[in-house]
Amino acid sequence: MLVNPLRSASPAIIRQSRSFATSSMSRVPLLITPKQLAALPKGSTKILDASWHMPNSPRNPNTEFLTGPRIPQAIRWDVDAISVPKTDLELNPLGLGHMMPSPETFSKACRKRGIARGDHVVVYDSVGVFSAPRAAFTFDSMGHEKVSILDGGLPRWIHEGFEVDSEDLSSSPASEKGEVLMNGDIQESDYPVPSFQSSRVTSYEDVVKNSKVDGKSPEAELVLDARSRERWTGSAPEPRPNLSSGHIPHSLSLPFNALLTPSNPDRPYTSYLPPSSLRETILSSLTFPGETPKDAQVRWENIKRGKKGVVWSCGSGMTACVGVWGMRVLASAEERDEGMRVGIYDESWTGYASRKESEIVKGEE
Repeated sequence: MLVNPLRSASPAIIRQSRSFATSSMSRVPLLITPKQLAALPKGSTKILDASWHMPNSPRNPNTEFLTGPRIPQAIRWDVDAISVPKTDLELNPLGLGHMMPSPETFSKACRKRGIARGDHVVVYDSVGVFSAPRAAFTFDSMGHEKVSILDGGLPRWIHEGFEVDSEDLSSSPASEKGEVLMNGDIQESDYPVPSFQSSRVTSYEDVVKNSKVDGKSPEAELVLDARSRERWTGSAPEPRPNLSSGHIPHSLSLPFNALLTPSNPDRPYTSYLPPSSLRETILSSLTFPGETPKDAQVRWENIKRGKKGVVWSCGSGMTACVGVWGMRVLASAEERDEGMRVGIYDESWTGYASRKESEIVKGEE
């Protein structure tokens, strides 16, 4: 667990501190298409495969990367390997997977992959939009100024006819200590140890403190849950055994896949909705019981202007980042993303519901 240094502060103070430095993101697009990626300069562009699958999935992203197809010159970024170790009980007392890496771990991973501080990092996954936002969020939280997501990921790249690397690297020396990289030699960079913007990640203690405040209050952070609505209400079980479903008090439901265009046989990948549809979807989820669409509009304007902070949660901190990036895409399209304060509860529902003392709400409250 990454502990927010403001854990003992009031929600108002926490709200004032959790600022997203969005000016850096205006230098490159938040989302790019395959055509745009293909046109980027090769030397200063680093393409990262950040594919990840649920623990109960038969798919193995490292194996798939080795056997191909891959985007040419892609480098593997394993969000599970590049994280706080499950054995580090000081920083990760619950032993959870893919928790935000330390600045030292992040820097080491970048150096090993030849990523320079000024490189344009483009992240993709093998679903379309699923785990890539987690890697992009990590880079942005470490102050990396140029990071984009390939909207539609590897499936869209293939679907639109761009070249792929299908060489099977399974038997080649492409893996070191379990970290799959890529074929060929990588010249290490001198990526410095960054200053982690800890306000991007909310601690359990801050989540509990915030849950005691009425969600409608100006003092409260807005907590959005990216899991399915059925898991949020408690009517469907969690995929993780012995974990109750339900939700954090005063949180609102906004499933991550509601922000995406679903895949189909003619379009075999997920991608973000266009801004107009993102706006409709997001605003429809920003009201508490008894409120009107006008309240949602006011709340969204306050979010864009940094007057209302947002904390995204999900099952394990993965798809919460789909929500973070989707909000930023919409705010950027509306030219008001400066000063937005949007982050994640890294432990998310797994960490929250694993603690016996946590208050769990079920139903539509």
